[in-house]
Amino acid sequence: MLAWLNGELVPEERAQVSVLDRGFLFGDGVYELVRCFGGLGVALDLHVARLARSLELARIDGFDATRLGAIARELMRANGLRDASVYLQVTRGAGATRSHMPQPGLAPTVVALASATPALDAFTAPDALRAIVRPDLRWHRCEIKTVSLAGNILSLLEAQAAGADECILVRGGLVGEGAYTNVAIVTGGTVVTCPLGDGAAPVLHGTMRCWMLEAAREAGVRHEVRRVREDELRTADEVLVQSSRRLVAGVVELDGRRVGDGAPGPACRALFAAMRARIEHEVASARG
Repeated sequence: MLAWLNGELVPEERAQVSVLDRGFLFGDGVYELVRCFGGLGVALDLHVARLARSLELARIDGFDATRLGAIARELMRANGLRDASVYLQVTRGAGATRSHMPQPGLAPTVVALASATPALDAFTAPDALRAIVRPDLRWHRCEIKTVSLAGNILSLLEAQAAGADECILVRGGLVGEGAYTNVAIVTGGTVVTCPLGDGAAPVLHGTMRCWMLEAAREAGVRHEVRRVREDELRTADEVLVQSSRRLVAGVVELDGRRVGDGAPGPACRALFAAMRARIEHEVASARG
């Protein structure tokens, strides 16, 4: 497979960066992952906007986020891929020495990788996941999609040890997000998801969170954006998680206790179908 490294396509095994790169030394960088079906990047506009926001908030200069789509297409063409996940990472760059304070004028290091993923035909029903609930011990700036993911990884390792797939994080009794997903609940027929940027429980600006809310509006599913308490999570009729990998999935077990009837519920199935249909329509339109 070929990787995209600072403007050049090179074999992945030869894609090398300096040991002084700040992404390697400090996790000083940001990233995006775009899911592509039939050569089309899903929610690409939202990914570009989020990458631009991350770069601005992290104060990383020298890379234009609008290049994301072109890089993804170039990388997929070079590797003969139509259905893929494209990962792009931008670090602050490599300094002359290891120093906590960045040296001025660094050129960012930009790396993109593509890997084959299932085609849209494989998305026939929402996944069923098991999750645990744990305190959110990470930093507050979750709106920056940083490569510094140690806190998320530790939560996922704890989930793995408990036989679960995801860890839902709470802070001050309020639900934030999962270790690698956004979270929503269904209560009384209403889909409820956490607000962005209210400072109580950090939440990433999830692209599929946005699509889920748009799908709910178009399908006439009642929905709210408000704070969600931990006790509401534990008593919800459905618990939903959203990510580019799964679109929307149902949490069917929470801390070892069954959620609902132990399968993705009606809201989850309806939203999944609407989001999948949107991708199918957009891919067909792009081909046309």
